[in-house]
Amino acid sequence: MQRSRLLLCLLLLSPGAAGAFAQGQPAADPAASRARCAQLVEFWDRYAGNKGEGGGSMDMPRKSAVADCAAGRTDAGIRTLEDLLRRNGYTVPAP
Repeated sequence: MQRSRLLLCLLLLSPGAAGAFAQGQPAADPAASRARCAQLVEFWDRYAGNKGEGGGSMDMPRKSAVADCAAGRTDAGIRTLEDLLRRNGYTVPAP
């Protein structure tokens, strides 16, 4: 849990996150997009992230999404996290 909090802090404080662009289109509100990324990562970590040993393959999309969000590609990161949640039977939380 401590590691996920560190990742969330890095995500929110990332200098590249201020210029959030996804596929050439600026995000409507970069701060809201970063907060949404953090919300989805925290939701995943809380409810699905630690389901026991051998579940590491589900962690790769999460890591990719965190990297996208930290690099300012919040639309891609949010889309990946929402897809990950849906594929695993979770209802995506409202923003």
